[in-house]
Amino acid sequence: MRILEQDRKKGFIRLRIDTLDDLYWLLSIIEPGDLITMKTTRRIKQDGIRADSGERVPMTLTLEVEKVKIDQYSERLRVTGIVRVGPEKFGIQGQHHTLNVTEGSIIKIEKKKWNKLHLDILKRAEEYSKKGNVILVAMDDEGATVAKLNAYRAEEIAYVRSSLPPKGGDPRRRSDSERRYYSDLYRLLDELNSRINPETIIIGGPGYTKDKFLSYIKEKKSSILEKIRLGGASNSTFSGILEMIKRGDIEKVTKEFTLARDMKSVDNIFELLARSSRLVTYGLKEVSKAVEYGAAEEVLVVSSLLFNPKTREEVLSLLEKCNETNAKFHIIDAKSEPGEKLASLGGIAAKLRYQISD
Repeated sequence: MRILEQDRKKGFIRLRIDTLDDLYWLLSIIEPGDLITMKTTRRIKQDGIRADSGERVPMTLTLEVEKVKIDQYSERLRVTGIVRVGPEKFGIQGQHHTLNVTEGSIIKIEKKKWNKLHLDILKRAEEYSKKGNVILVAMDDEGATVAKLNAYRAEEIAYVRSSLPPKGGDPRRRSDSERRYYSDLYRLLDELNSRINPETIIIGGPGYTKDKFLSYIKEKKSSILEKIRLGGASNSTFSGILEMIKRGDIEKVTKEFTLARDMKSVDNIFELLARSSRLVTYGLKEVSKAVEYGAAEEVLVVSSLLFNPKTREEVLSLLEKCNETNAKFHIIDAKSEPGEKLASLGGIAAKLRYQISD
C-alpha cells in the first residue's frame, strides 16, 4: 500500500493498493459513512432497452459507504454505497453502486475523523509494504540520472557524467573512460544500497549502455546484482526516470519480487518440515494456537482462505492477533505456484520463534 496524498485537515487520504495484503488492511480501515472516491464503470440504461443491457461507461464516483465485503471468487474488496458525487448528465446521485477494489486500484478515503486506530493501521500497512524505496537509473553514453522513489515521490539524487570521448576516436581511450564512468556509477549505487537498502534497482536507457553497465556489475560479483532489473527509458535525464515510472516498470518488477519472496517463504516452511523441525506448524487450528501463544514469527496464508466466507472471520481474527503479537504475515495468491504449494498444507502455515507443546 502506498499513500499518494493526504490532507488531515480536509480528512482525506489517497492510496494505491499494491498487494493482496493491502486488501486486508483496507478492510480494517473503511467503515460505513466514509466517502470513497474511485474510477469505476457503471451500466447506463438507454431509452427503449433493458437496464441490464446498457453500455458500461467509465467514470469517477464518490460513494457514501454502507457495507464492505470480500469477494471470494475474484479476490477483490466490494464497497457498496450511495453515489454522492458523479457525472451530473447520468443522474445517478442518490443511487446505489458497488466499487471493486483490486491490486492496482487507487482510492480516496474521506472520514469525518481519522482516529488513532485508523492511522496505526495505515502505518502498519506501509511497514508491511514490500515496495519500500526503489532506486531508478536512466543512463546513456552521456551520463546517468539516479533517483529514489518512495511512497510519495521520485527524488533525483545525483547525475553521473560519463565524459566519454567522441565515437570514432581512440578505442582504448574510450574504453578506459567507459570503465571510469561505470566505476563511478557503481560506487554510487553500492553506497546507496548500503545506506538506503532499496527493494530493487531499476536501470533503463536507450541503446546498449545499460546492458554494458550490467555486464560490468556482473564482473564485480557485487551483492547489488540480485536487486538489479532492466527497465526502459528514451533518455538519461529526470524525464527518463518519470518515463520508467509511467511505463509500469516498477509495478512489473515489484510483482516479480513479491512472487520470489512468496516462493522463498513457502520453500522455507517445507524445508523445516523436511527436517522435522518443531519450529514450524500448519493448519488453521494449529497456526491460530501458535499466534495466540505469541510463538508465531511469520504466518503465511493462502488468499482463498481469506476470501472464503467459511474461513474469513477466523482468518481475519488470526491476522489481527498477528498485529498484537508482532508476527509478520503474508497473504499469498492462491493461483500462484507458492500459493498452490501452501494449499497442500491446508492453506496456512507458520514459522515459530520457539517450540510450543502439543
